[in-house]
Amino acid sequence: MATNKKASRDKVAKPKKGKKPVRGARALPDPGQEASTGVLRIVAMVGLLAMVASGLGYAAHWLWQQAPSVAPSREEVLVNVRVEAPFRAVSEKAVEDILLPHLRKGFFAVDIDGVRSALMDDPWIVNASVSRRWPHGVEVVIEEAEPLAIWGDDHLLVASGALLPRPENLRDLRLPELAGDADLVDRIMMQYQALAGLLTTKDMEVRRLSFDDLAGWQLELVSGIRLQLGHDELLERVGRFLSLTRGVLAPHLQKIAGVDARYNNAVAVQWKETEQAKN
Repeated sequence: MATNKKASRDKVAKPKKGKKPVRGARALPDPGQEASTGVLRIVAMVGLLAMVASGLGYAAHWLWQQAPSVAPSREEVLVNVRVEAPFRAVSEKAVEDILLPHLRKGFFAVDIDGVRSALMDDPWIVNASVSRRWPHGVEVVIEEAEPLAIWGDDHLLVASGALLPRPENLRDLRLPELAGDADLVDRIMMQYQALAGLLTTKDMEVRRLSFDDLAGWQLELVSGIRLQLGHDELLERVGRFLSLTRGVLAPHLQKIAGVDARYNNAVAVQWKETEQAKN
């Protein structure tokens, strides 16, 4: 009986233990798949940053539009501007009025060539230089046309030969007067320059030179003597008069009102009225 019990116990099956998982190396990830994932992440990040930047820019633009716009005053714009100019024909205010629209854009936005071009549009400005002066200033140097003579009531003849409108602040300017047809301005200026080089002694400078088709050239000196010179041989006839003023006419120059020098070898003298009454 004991033997049977033992056999019976031996026949009883032992419970099976659970299987443990097999340990070992894992499979490596696919490199192509990992790179693709990284690129997608970068693209997504860039897109997100672009959206944020766009939103910030829109917000800033909206705020700028809502904010009150306050333009700087004339004094604030011009405080850092230095202008060097004679200010004879061109006034300081006129120059500032030309500069203001350009300078309101700010130091870095100033169009230097545009400013210079605007200044050169003034006929009295013959040269202008414009430059930035660090950190926030602008320097302007202006050269004006040089008046040579008065032409009529409203114009001045400049050294270049141009007739320019006469500025109000040059109304009292003392210069020789030239008169004639505007189409002959070059010819009249050339004759004036020739006479100015010839008439250099005291009281013999040119006060007025005019030309017309009927009377020809007429010259008035600073002394008050008026000369009729005709149409031709202008310098020769003035030279003949000067020779007489150093000779027979020398003692009588204060008594002479006018001289007709249209003759070939002589002159006709017109005396002042007081001298005529004495004679």
